[in-house]
Amino acid sequence: MTGRKRLRFRSKRRRFLYSKLVRIMERVDQGHLPMVIKEVYLFGGFLRNKAAPTDIDILLIYDSDATLQMYEAVGARGDPHWRFWEVRKSPSRLRGRLKRNAERTVDINICPSLEEFQRDLAYSMDVWLSIWTPESRDWRATLLDHFERSRLAGPGLLQRGRPGARSASRCRSPRRYRGSGPASSGRRPRDAAPRG
Repeated sequence: MTGRKRLRFRSKRRRFLYSKLVRIMERVDQGHLPMVIKEVYLFGGFLRNKAAPTDIDILLIYDSDATLQMYEAVGARGDPHWRFWEVRKSPSRLRGRLKRNAERTVDINICPSLEEFQRDLAYSMDVWLSIWTPESRDWRATLLDHFERSRLAGPGLLQRGRPGARSASRCRSPRRYRGSGPASSGRRPRDAAPRG
């Protein structure tokens, strides 16, 4: 009987983050979530095999049509309508189901497609990896294969992202202020001289 290889991390931090990923992926795999997930991606320092990443970055791609059908209702006259307030709250409810309260070690991004997520980024994703789909649920084997290949081939194994032209908006992706101009609040930067 051949034993299946397991992921082993030398860093205590990576083991801690992996335990968070296991918990989240078990919930995604079980389903019964406020949105219909069709793909899960990993990116960031954990995927790059960084020794002590600050968090684990997860991108959830949802099926917008199937999610909308979850919130479809039939009115008293038999006419279909949608509970838009429920649809609007579904991303925050999804995060609430997958993360514990104020859990800063897990960064969950939700978007309808990988291309839209990349287009909305203020900076490019360096590497990303699709680890789960409803058809291919063995995310541990996919991750193990990635780390084995990156160990043998070295860095730069996966596709590189392309820089986006605008900051993130609808996809709840990482934000970064550009340039040295005033912040979004309209305040002057601290080092700017007072006006006239």
